[in-house]
Amino acid sequence: MRDVQGLDTGGALPAEPSGFVGRVLEVEAARGQLAARRMVTLCGAGGVGKTRIAWRVAARFGSAYERRWVDLASVCDGALVGQAVITGLGLQDQTGRSSVEVLTEHLAERDVLLVLDTCEHVTEECASLAGALLDALPGLRILATSRAPLGVRHECVVPVGPMSTGPDGDAIALLTARVEQAGQAAGDPSPNRVPAHDEPDELVSLCDVLEGMPLAIELAAPLLRSASARQLNRQLAERLDLLSPDTPSDADLTAVRPRHAGLRTSIGWSHEWCTPHERLLWARLSVFPGSFTMTAMEFVCTIKPLFGYDLTDALASLVRKSVVVREGPPGARRYRMLDTVREYGAEWLERCGERDELCLRHRDFYRHLALNGAEGWLGPRQPEAYRQAAAEHANLRAALQHCLRTDPPAALHMAADLFYFWFACGNLREGRHFLEAALASDPPHEPGRARALWVCAVVASCQGEHRIALKRATEALELATRTDDGPARAWATYAQGLALTLQGDTGPALERFEVALPLAETAGEEIAGLLCTASHSYLLMALGELDRAQDLAERVIARAAPTEDIWVRSFGHYVIGTLDTVRGHAARAIPSLRTALEAKWLLNDAYGIAITLDTLALAAVDDGQAEWAAWLLGLGDQVWRKVGVPQLGAPDMVERRRTCEQRTRAALPPPAYERHHRAGLTLDTSTDDVPAHLREPYLLA
Repeated sequence: MRDVQGLDTGGALPAEPSGFVGRVLEVEAARGQLAARRMVTLCGAGGVGKTRIAWRVAARFGSAYERRWVDLASVCDGALVGQAVITGLGLQDQTGRSSVEVLTEHLAERDVLLVLDTCEHVTEECASLAGALLDALPGLRILATSRAPLGVRHECVVPVGPMSTGPDGDAIALLTARVEQAGQAAGDPSPNRVPAHDEPDELVSLCDVLEGMPLAIELAAPLLRSASARQLNRQLAERLDLLSPDTPSDADLTAVRPRHAGLRTSIGWSHEWCTPHERLLWARLSVFPGSFTMTAMEFVCTIKPLFGYDLTDALASLVRKSVVVREGPPGARRYRMLDTVREYGAEWLERCGERDELCLRHRDFYRHLALNGAEGWLGPRQPEAYRQAAAEHANLRAALQHCLRTDPPAALHMAADLFYFWFACGNLREGRHFLEAALASDPPHEPGRARALWVCAVVASCQGEHRIALKRATEALELATRTDDGPARAWATYAQGLALTLQGDTGPALERFEVALPLAETAGEEIAGLLCTASHSYLLMALGELDRAQDLAERVIARAAPTEDIWVRSFGHYVIGTLDTVRGHAARAIPSLRTALEAKWLLNDAYGIAITLDTLALAAVDDGQAEWAAWLLGLGDQVWRKVGVPQLGAPDMVERRRTCEQRTRAALPPPAYERHHRAGLTLDTSTDDVPAHLREPYLLA
């Protein structure tokens, strides 16, 4: 149950977990409490099934409530909880406001059920955020899952215990269902003919020994295809006898508690059924905080004694044993481990003395991924680079945090390498967090510091914090000049021009772009040169020099075209479309603006999407398509709410948006305007596909 990628998942409920069994009383109890109280926390041990129960409760809660789901399992740093919730809700706020401000604004005047799944490792931060949101939003209800209460004033704790055992208990039903599923997954022509079905008393006994813990049952089920329930019961009994308090040799690893020893025993039991290579792979896979690919696994995990060993079969076996979960279609396959299983693997990794080496290999793999994305950004792989970085977000975050703890210069370089993910693909807040943290922890003499400074400046500009952006850009330029760093000089000068442009200082901004372009060309910084030209073009348009602006925009498109880039070219198409709109050639403007919009949509460039929608709406109303214009304005308002400050406060953008709304309202009766605007405002944008109405004029339903 992980977030899907797209412009806006909106935090919608994930797909229903397959094979939900039992738990009727627990679901109804939680639903009843949630109807009466504003916050309910499902509390229970790891592996007891809290996430599945939360999903069923949310799915069956009152239809008047919007349901929003945020998975916090992979958030290792409490400081990122607020950002994780913002991202999980599909928001891309680009300002420097607090998470509470952003979420309060987004959820205001709405009835929302917010599910915060897996809070136990960041309880303090979750409690602070939940309390602030509940105080500010009367229409909000929160359903959380955690191994311990959060301690929020509004909280009602609903304990989640093991499944009922006995001949008619939920535990038996779950075990039977999972045994059959294991047989079907293995291609067994007679999946019902397994030993467990021939030994009902032993099956009941097995569930009793496993204490009705769902995860323990899930892990035991695949083993019943190769052993009888009686054999497994005997082995479990032997293990439990060994795990007495008088047996310190095993207790130091399992940390057995009076309750739920069966779960730990079952995990250890599954561990014993693995081959030595599978056990080692299990331990090494625990370094991935979220999902991972086969390629990542092969790089990170294939050190001795697995060096040169084909891990495909070992991974497939762990999937069959329910240790690893497989996700996604064959062409985009990913894998992950449940938290409790990962924790067990992490204990073994620590015991084996491999933790530091594996964390370093994990860091190196994702540093390389970030560097590859940066070096190949100007080219045809931009959409693929965005999708890859989005899928690996949790791993990139973990790698950056590891760098900050152990190697600040590496953090500086990696945070700068991800510039494309931060400001081209709508992740400015998190980018700013890591860039500022790296700059604060890194020695001032580090060679990569100037680069991180200008990246931070560009990110701050896009957040609307122009004063900070100018400060960072100036620091970068001074450092680059002292160290004779030509690429950083070009980029820092461009960053100064961008900040000046967005705060309305057109004269100084124009001078900065004129200086930056030859610096970029001399340094061989093609992206910087193209962005300077595109920004220069936009600025000339704002100053009324339309012909010069047109010439520069066409130059951007022509120079970027051979690279098959879509991101930089989208700026050129946007300027040309805006110029045609300003000149009164609305019909000619629309194709250029659609081209720009499609590129920005593919890259999740929310800021670019928003400004292009505003101009496309103006072209639409000037072309006599007022209904479509109202719809586009509604969609634009939806995106601006996620971005933050509308039009970033840039005077010319604000004026263009105001003019468009005035003309559209004048062309339509008020009820018609509100209806079409509402249709755009509420459009589901949860997929990567560009909505059809952006390609074709808006059609009335």
